Amino acid sequence: MENGSAAKRQKTHQPLSFKPGGLKYVKVWNFTTYSFAEFNLSPTLNMIIGPNGSGKSTLVASICIGLAGNINLIKRKNLKSMIKTGHGRATIEITIENFDNKPPIIIKREFSAKDSVWTINNRKSTEKEVKELCKKFNIQLDNLCHFLPQERVAEFAGLQPDKLLLETERTLGDGHLLKMHEDLIDKDAASQELGKKIDDTQQKLDALNQERAKLEEDARKVEEYEAKAKQINDHKLLIPYAKYSDLKKTQSHLKQQRDQAKNRLKSFAKNYEQLNEDKEEIENQHSIERKELYKKEKELQDVVREVEKYKNDQKELKNNIMELTSNAAQYRNKAEQKKCELIQNQEELARLIEKKDSIRIVDKEEIENLHQEMTKKRSSMREDEDEINVIRNTLEELNGEIKKLKEKIDRENRGLQSNDKLDILMRRSDKPMRLRDESYTAHKKLREKPEIADKYFEAPVISCEVKDSSIAPALEKVIENGALFAITVTSNENQRLINRAQDHYNWNISTRAVSSIVKPRNDLSKEELRKYKLEGYLSDHITGPPEVLSMIYNNSKIDRIPYTNRILTPEELEKIIKETSFTKLVTGDVVHTIRKSYYGNKQVVRQTEIIPPSQFFSVQGLSPDDKDRINETINEYLKEIEEKEKEFQKLKIKNTNLQSKRAVLKNEFDELKSQHQELKKLTDDITHLESKIELKKSKIEKLEQDSNKDYTQRIKAYEKRIIEKYNSISEISKKLSSIVSKSSKLETEIVFKNFEILNLKNRQLTCESLIKELDEIKVNLERDFIKYKKEYDQLKESAVYKETVKMNSEKSPEEIEFLSQLAQEYIDNDTFSEKTIVTKIQLLEDELSILSSADKSSIENLKTKLQEIERAEKDLPIFKIDKERLDRRILTIKEAWETELTELVDQISIAFNQRFTKVASDGRVELGKSERFKDWKLQILVKFREQSELKILDHQSQSGGERAVSTIFFIMSLQGLTDAPFRIVDEINQGMDPKNEQMAHKYLVHTACQNNKSQYFLVTPKLLTGLYYHPDMVIHCIFTGPLIEPNQEGRKFLDFVGKAEAVQ
Repeated sequence: MENGSAAKRQKTHQPLSFKPGGLKYVKVWNFTTYSFAEFNLSPTLNMIIGPNGSGKSTLVASICIGLAGNINLIKRKNLKSMIKTGHGRATIEITIENFDNKPPIIIKREFSAKDSVWTINNRKSTEKEVKELCKKFNIQLDNLCHFLPQERVAEFAGLQPDKLLLETERTLGDGHLLKMHEDLIDKDAASQELGKKIDDTQQKLDALNQERAKLEEDARKVEEYEAKAKQINDHKLLIPYAKYSDLKKTQSHLKQQRDQAKNRLKSFAKNYEQLNEDKEEIENQHSIERKELYKKEKELQDVVREVEKYKNDQKELKNNIMELTSNAAQYRNKAEQKKCELIQNQEELARLIEKKDSIRIVDKEEIENLHQEMTKKRSSMREDEDEINVIRNTLEELNGEIKKLKEKIDRENRGLQSNDKLDILMRRSDKPMRLRDESYTAHKKLREKPEIADKYFEAPVISCEVKDSSIAPALEKVIENGALFAITVTSNENQRLINRAQDHYNWNISTRAVSSIVKPRNDLSKEELRKYKLEGYLSDHITGPPEVLSMIYNNSKIDRIPYTNRILTPEELEKIIKETSFTKLVTGDVVHTIRKSYYGNKQVVRQTEIIPPSQFFSVQGLSPDDKDRINETINEYLKEIEEKEKEFQKLKIKNTNLQSKRAVLKNEFDELKSQHQELKKLTDDITHLESKIELKKSKIEKLEQDSNKDYTQRIKAYEKRIIEKYNSISEISKKLSSIVSKSSKLETEIVFKNFEILNLKNRQLTCESLIKELDEIKVNLERDFIKYKKEYDQLKESAVYKETVKMNSEKSPEEIEFLSQLAQEYIDNDTFSEKTIVTKIQLLEDELSILSSADKSSIENLKTKLQEIERAEKDLPIFKIDKERLDRRILTIKEAWETELTELVDQISIAFNQRFTKVASDGRVELGKSERFKDWKLQILVKFREQSELKILDHQSQSGGERAVSTIFFIMSLQGLTDAPFRIVDEINQGMDPKNEQMAHKYLVHTACQNNKSQYFLVTPKLLTGLYYHPDMVIHCIFTGPLIEPNQEGRKFLDFVGKAEAVQ
């Protein structure tokens, strides 16, 4: 050992905790060469040493197989090779540290050559679930940077640089760089594939365009031949129509006779219609004349109203003339009026002056003195008012305090009758207790929220009952306080709900989660317990919600703690300790805690504690002390109420006196105010009279001026306006005369309209009489038309006609339209007949016989090629857009991935160089970039001699020892950059020289123990002297062979780790 560690070993060392996913224990049964083996592991470095063939790699193999690793990782053919000779099954049990201080996870695999049975925490499981669990903890057994057994050391050195990069990316952090790299590789391959598709599609499009020209010529010849053949078929279809045309001509004569009769009927109908039209025209004219008459009558009414309007205007003008005449007369008398008004105002001025002189003149000093006296009185009143307000507020506060004290008394009285354990428990002790007080506060708040009442279960001290009060002290002793006052939840969602409530309201209460209902798990039956003088288990005497009981079973294991009310003898206790696995038991008022060592001399440590009286579970109601304490509190409240009521009465009397004093002051103030207002009124009256005198003087002065004015011009203006009004009356009279004349004319027109309407009515009656006579002639003409039409219809119903119509009716509308267009040329030339169509068909058949028939497949080939060209022209831009989009996405991912990867590789290179140069000349780790992401590399470059060049680490350029030391230093350089819970290296020091081995060992120990990020396992067959050790590392010495003593029941092995923990 190095001297530097001696001082450290003398200090008390606190053990480090395991990281989630760290391996705590490994046990094997009938595995390889072992009947049974147990490894108690360190959270930092575990060194496994032993001679070759002793089974050091058993630990490595058991970890691989126990965690569902592929057996090929340890270069074994099958599971049968891992079972000890002479046995059919083997078992591996691995204990893994869990997240968030949860209980460790125990994975167990029992296997034979053909099957395996998996369990997780004693629950049956599957290999898939175990692999999912490993993935959750980032355990990568197939990663050489995490798991490097001795069979794969050479494989690591021989890793291709591109594979090494992928393995390293999978190691770094949570492996997201590997996912990004694989995504880039996939997208790069897809981009290359799209590029190839673009090139192939373009080449195909060019070739298709060349083939199209040749195929189009062949297709033209085929289309010409087919067109001629189609023309013949179309003319054959035209024959029935030609027959129909011939038949139509045969029927022409009969149709002509029918039409002549029809025309005669039409001619009569036309004349008949003309008479009807005349009748209708007369009726319309009659209607129009009626409307004209109505219009004239309405116009006459408007004229009458206009006459009335002008008459009213004349009347209004006459009234205006009378008013203007009156005003002119007033101005003629106005000067005299102003003189009379002047005399009246002079008399009023004299009266005002006399009234002013009669009022007493008020001294301003007298008013000011009254105002100051009022101010003093007002100030005194305000002081009294302030004091009254203070007393009133004090009275209200005292009244509120008295009310609150009475409410407290009511609450205490209800507490005397309450059976709620939450209220009763708070009175069990006057001493503060954080967990109890915080739990009490939180439960009170939670009960105020009924919406979450079904999301949790109250603490055991509230929700559980102990059937036997003698067992209550023992239960309170063995159940930890954290669980005793904790609420229970059954899901993560409810847990988050309670946590949010705690954060929002600043509560602090423990919570415990249970995922399922747990039944008591007794180690021995009741009959077996009686053999040891034990009466039962503590869980037998507690009742409550199953979820809360399950939480207590999980946390305090009361279903595995037996009890007896009697005191056992030392011999009886020794028998229980020796023959059972109980870790705790209760005898009388004592709790025994038992700890056993399974190694060395199998030491047993028993600790006893006296059980104090029960404070909570024995509560069945208020004790006499509690009742006395409550009554004492009530009496204190009553005394306090009495004191406050006395103070209330004193203040009330004082308030009454102040109110009386304030009333006196107010009367005095009102008297002063009355005097002040009286004097102020005299002053205001004088001021008002002075103002009126001044106004009156001004008015007299103006009247004196008006009485001397000349109003001749104003009188002339009025006379002029009177003349204008008379002129307006004259104009209205003229208009009125014109309108009256118009009225007479309208009345005459209305009379003529009435005569014209009467004439139209007579003409209408004459037309109606004539129409009646013509109806008889119409009947005879219709009879002739029906006769000729019947003869025509009989011809139309003949068998030949029907056959022709039937043939034509079977054609579709499209065919009829096409044949109509085809026949139109013959119809236009008046040659459309059956004979003409047959002659045309013979001519076309002669022309068809001289045409050469090309290969009809040319058209199909051309159609196929055109479809392929269309598809290629459609696909090509899509491929280009997809490739551009994919290339942009690749560039975005590459920027983030390359930046982070380069930084991490630089860190690895720096760490590798700093350590590696202690044992060699130079070394670094480089990132080899390439155009294709699949070709990117991670190269370990090493140089062991100054004169040589840096070379890539491989299985050809370096010796076995050089590869080993390079490998171990590279693995150490990854420390701190990976989330792997543990890493295993098996016999990596093979082939190293002692100096390099010591140096590598020192850095490995220092890295594993100082940077507690990952748990390390180092397997070696030898151990040099002078090596560096750390207090946190554990050395596992393997010793097997024919000289080892057989394992016996109750015999333990040497275990310095367990002893060290016991001492601490």
